[in-house]
Amino acid sequence: MSSFLKSLRGGWLLVAAVIGVGLVVAFGRMATMAFTEILWHAEVGYLDAFWRRVLWEWGGRILAGLGVGVLVFFNLRIVSATLGGIQIKRRFGNLEISEQLPRSYVLITMVGISALLAAWFGAAVPRSVGLQTLLLKNAPSWGLVEPILGRDVGFYVFLVPVLGSVITFALVITFLLFTLAAGGYAATGALRWDRGRVDAQQLPRAHLGVLLAVFFLLMGARLWLGRYLLLLDGNSGVQGIFGFADAEARLPALQTLTVVSVMAAAATFWSAWRNRVVPLAVSAVAVVVAAIVIGQFFPALVQRFRVEPNELERETPYIEHNLAFTRVGFGLEDVDLRRFEYLPEEAVDWARANQQFEGLPVWNQGALLTTFQELEARFPYYDFSSVTVDRYPSPRGPVPVAVSVREVDPGGIQDPNWQNLHLRELYVGGMGAVASLASGRSPEGRPRMLISGIPPERAGDPESMPALGLDRPQVFFGARPQMHAVINPGESLFLSADGGPGVVNVDFPAGIELSSSLRMLAMAWRFRDANLLFASEVTERSRFVFRRRVLERVQAIAPFLRYFEAPYPVVADGRIVWILEGFTATRAFPLSSAHERQFLRSVTYVRNSVKITVDAVTGQVDLYRVPVPDPYADTYAAAFPGLFKPISEMPRSLKSHVRYSKELLSLQAQVLLQYHQETAPAFHGQRDVWSLPQELAEGTSPVPYRPEYGIWALPGEEARFQLTTVFVPAGRQNLTAILVARTDDDGVPELVQFDVPVEDQVPGPRQIEALVEQDPQISQEFSLWRTGGSEVWTGHLHLVPVGGRLLYLEPVFLAAEADAIPELRRFVVSDGRRVVMAESLQGAVAELAGSAALAPPAVEGAGTRRTDAPVGSAWPTAALDLLAEAEVRLREGDWAGFGAALAELRALLQELERTGGGGGR
Repeated sequence: MSSFLKSLRGGWLLVAAVIGVGLVVAFGRMATMAFTEILWHAEVGYLDAFWRRVLWEWGGRILAGLGVGVLVFFNLRIVSATLGGIQIKRRFGNLEISEQLPRSYVLITMVGISALLAAWFGAAVPRSVGLQTLLLKNAPSWGLVEPILGRDVGFYVFLVPVLGSVITFALVITFLLFTLAAGGYAATGALRWDRGRVDAQQLPRAHLGVLLAVFFLLMGARLWLGRYLLLLDGNSGVQGIFGFADAEARLPALQTLTVVSVMAAAATFWSAWRNRVVPLAVSAVAVVVAAIVIGQFFPALVQRFRVEPNELERETPYIEHNLAFTRVGFGLEDVDLRRFEYLPEEAVDWARANQQFEGLPVWNQGALLTTFQELEARFPYYDFSSVTVDRYPSPRGPVPVAVSVREVDPGGIQDPNWQNLHLRELYVGGMGAVASLASGRSPEGRPRMLISGIPPERAGDPESMPALGLDRPQVFFGARPQMHAVINPGESLFLSADGGPGVVNVDFPAGIELSSSLRMLAMAWRFRDANLLFASEVTERSRFVFRRRVLERVQAIAPFLRYFEAPYPVVADGRIVWILEGFTATRAFPLSSAHERQFLRSVTYVRNSVKITVDAVTGQVDLYRVPVPDPYADTYAAAFPGLFKPISEMPRSLKSHVRYSKELLSLQAQVLLQYHQETAPAFHGQRDVWSLPQELAEGTSPVPYRPEYGIWALPGEEARFQLTTVFVPAGRQNLTAILVARTDDDGVPELVQFDVPVEDQVPGPRQIEALVEQDPQISQEFSLWRTGGSEVWTGHLHLVPVGGRLLYLEPVFLAAEADAIPELRRFVVSDGRRVVMAESLQGAVAELAGSAALAPPAVEGAGTRRTDAPVGSAWPTAALDLLAEAEVRLREGDWAGFGAALAELRALLQELERTGGGGGR
């Protein structure tokens, strides 16, 4: 017997030891994570925001867990009142002894169950609940009232999510308590099934009745809240918006069901108190029947017999609400609507056309990325992840420049030992950037480089674009995922730009100083890297750097913002700085239709209110608030004081590179496909739905037309850096609208929408590309290249207005079928009627100008000249004069004059051919 007890005791000790080790590992891991997070946020300078966020997030969890624990213990204590003395029988040989279990054991069990459930449900509470509560505490009035229930929009954005989470959590806990209590009473015998019916004592009957009544009350609260949730997700037959049946049937139904639930709660409580089963059964049946008849059948009848026969009339007010709130939700309420006066017979100002074309990037990202990777990576451990088009100052004004950062690819390190991956300066940081003119090419068809080589050096005249100088080309923080690194500054490592000892937070990141064994142990445990403890090169002077990916770094500081666009690099003040777009977004904006993008969940409200900069050398993160009306961002600013800086404090060298978000414009363009329609009848009939056009890219299969940046001028304006996309009618390919987006110096966005009359039949991108493919000379040249083993890539099709005309530009690339390095070989230019292709952009414009001038004019007048054909021996002199004039006009950039002179020359030669060579021979 003693050996049995010893073995049992030994087993319990083993179990206790395993549990103890597990708890040490679990809590040690949590403590390590917390400690390293505190160190990291202190290093980046956002410790106050971190503590505020953690206190509210974990404060909500702790309060919820404590509430669950208290409720569970209180209910179990009530159940234990029906528990008599518990007898435990023990057998000693042939002798059986019965003894009563001490009440303290029962109390300890109840405490243990309560603590376990408290920890379980507390951990299950989403962190967002605490943050939502913090926002609710700091939320201002939105200043916009919805017209259905008369509530401020802030009520929906800030209060409704909190109420929804609290009520749902309370329903789950009430059901848990009811289940625990019923099971406890069944275990004690106070609740049992006897002769086909439930036999319950007074205490369990009252206890369970109260819990069931509370459940009905919470259901009533949820139904009451459902009235407001209905404005977030309607059920109308018109595009699923909040409609007539929602307002006239579902809202009253939810109110009625709320009353039914409250009455059911009262009847349930009275039934339990009086030991009457009938009221309880009637209450449950009444709730179910009311939900079916009032909640489902009644709205369906209203929809069928009141809405469908008169849908436009009934739904018109609600369509108008939806149009207005959707436009506000996606920042489309202040779009500058303009009508493009298309004048197909107007003579083109070719000098102006050439200026417009000069500011357009002719290199697309795919071609540039391939070229940079093949020619500029130089070593297998360097790579380029993306290319961005930006503008930089030059003596001729801003010019479009393509920039890409040379980052380290750990997978390309030939000997990926621990030192190379985490310690060596050569492999820890990337090496500068490459830059090229986005609107030009070299004679070989390659990008005209502005920054090239390792270390990066200026190509051409350094004085021409001084903003592209790189004094500190190191890239410790980039767009690619990177491993943690250990920085060991010394006499020959991590030096300054002049070759002297480097300065922390200037020439290399500060990181976390490994100044103690505790810090080393914490970092080794968190990153599962024991080498940190034993490597001789890791000393108390070493600095530990992690979160080296720009997006991950910013998300750790402000996880409540949305980031659905990749960061883009800027060369400023001799170093590389990343700029990231920060968005506020919610699904809780009422009466607005939900839309989504590839990296953005379904939302009804979005604003690009924050611009974030991350220094590629030091990792310094700054968040700047754009001065646009955004109560959501204002609430974050109030909840986290000091987190955002006004954008006026952004350095001028960076502010000049702030731009309109490409992903935001894509989302807004998606919304405008339907929501450009301004009237309820038009929206109801969907008679003017737009579509995004198609274009060709690296292949022959069409791809969606993508927005692209460029420097060009709208009619009546100066040239600006702006983002453009276009629309076509659904099911057709002719142009119907142009959407232009740009920002001012403070990042305040501006949208300009040019409506193109459908009756003008202005060609869209696919129609222009069809003209290209149909042109005999161009198609023949394409076929020869393809049969010769080359691939023909077409770049982005740009569209720009010139006076009352629209001109199109598309670059053409040639690439070998294997290991392709694309070369820009041709330029296609069109005025919508004619299409030409030439080896240079100026040549294509000149050829198009000449063909346009040769076309029979509809009206003879301004911009045209006539010269009687000379006869006899005078015609060679006249021909030479016209040719000389055309050359002069071409050199001066006078495209109209060049075209006119060329037209006169051709007319002269045609007349001579008709008359037999001038009549004198």
